[in-house]
Amino acid sequence: MTEQFTTSRTTPRPTRTAAVLLGATLLTTGLVAGVYFAFAVAIMPGLGHVDDRTFIDVLQQVNKRIENPVFFACFFGAPILGVISIVRTRKLGLTEANRWIIAGVVLAFVGMLITMGGNIPLNNKLKDAGDPARITDPAKLREDVENTWIAWNIARTLAATAALATLTRAVHILSRTTRTS
Repeated sequence: MTEQFTTSRTTPRPTRTAAVLLGATLLTTGLVAGVYFAFAVAIMPGLGHVDDRTFIDVLQQVNKRIENPVFFACFFGAPILGVISIVRTRKLGLTEANRWIIAGVVLAFVGMLITMGGNIPLNNKLKDAGDPARITDPAKLREDVENTWIAWNIARTLAATAALATLTRAVHILSRTTRTS
């Protein structure tokens, strides 16, 4: 079953709801991918040119500040909205769009798992080291964290970007499918 998708008053509510859910999934996924991308192309390369204590201090400060309601709403909201979107499009019989949404949600979950299993333990290692001014061997701590953190960040950036691409495809399919009925 396909339904017309427009912004007019004739757009059936179920399809409009599916489109809004998918749009919110796309937006939150894109914001998370953007955070990871910013780390990959600007923040970590910039920190590559500072001394060890500054590197540790800045990452400790960033890690404290990123734990906030706005980031968490996107980080956890993207896959939650994605799952709801999967259920909604499945009920509407929008099989092709649904497949792309599933792929996007799986990729978003991969990005989350990489973050939780790779980056966060390294963030905790930095946090547990305490005040950067009092760390006995900041060069060793940096050596233990930096390159591995960057590698995990690249992996999650790729997963989140792929999630964004698949969700964009789902939006296109949903729009095309519902316009042709």
